[in-house]
Amino acid sequence: MDRQVSFERVFPALPAGRQAVSVLDAGHRLVGCLEYQVCHVCRIGYVANIAVASHWQGQGLGRDVLHTALAPCGGYTWSTSRQSSEGRRFFAAMEEETDVAFPAGGVQCSHMTS
Repeated sequence: MDRQVSFERVFPALPAGRQAVSVLDAGHRLVGCLEYQVCHVCRIGYVANIAVASHWQGQGLGRDVLHTALAPCGGYTWSTSRQSSEGRRFFAAMEEETDVAFPAGGVQCSHMTS
């Protein structure tokens, strides 16, 4: 399978509003997406959802979008929404790779929920 993809970012409307990184295939069809929030005041990040189309899984797209979110947030504390069994394996691998913990059911700060 040809791994020609592009990334498209959506930035938050609020200071700690929801952001997204979408993965588009060569035909500009959505094949993956990471929805997350970052509060620079509290130095925390929250992964609300990450998904990659089944026929694109195993090619590093989830890894790439998560690294995109983490890049400007060095030293931040991260958490995720509830995790599926696949999500637990993914986040365990990412924790080992990045030295960032991704506990499930994490807490969002007041800046993220207002």
